[in-house]
Amino acid sequence: MTEIDAIKGQLRARVSLLACDEKLVKGSPWLFEAWEEFKLPKSFRGGGGTDFRPVFDWVEKQDQAPELLVYFSDCLGRFPEHEPSYPVLWLVKGRKQPAFGQRVQLN
Repeated sequence: MTEIDAIKGQLRARVSLLACDEKLVKGSPWLFEAWEEFKLPKSFRGGGGTDFRPVFDWVEKQDQAPELLVYFSDCLGRFPEHEPSYPVLWLVKGRKQPAFGQRVQLN
C-alpha cells in the first residue's frame, strides 16, 4: 500500500484500486483522489485462479479509458484476447512475461 500511495502522490492522479483473482473482490474498486491516503478494509476474501480479464472488463465499462493501468501480479493467469488501447504497466514478481504492455521486475 505504501508503494501505491507513493505512485499516487507522484502522479497526482485519481486512483481506482481493484483487487482481483478470478473475479473482482467484493467492495472493489476503491477510489482515491491524489491527496487521500489509501484505507482499505482490514480484510477481504479472494482465492481461486487468476484471471486478468475482470479488471480490463471493468475498465471498458467506464466513461473514459485510464491514462495508465498498473497491475501488480506474478503474470500467471488468463489475459484478455486483445491488448487495450491504453498503456498497461505490469509490476511483476517472478519470471513470467505479460501478454502485452510494459513489464517491470519487482524483487
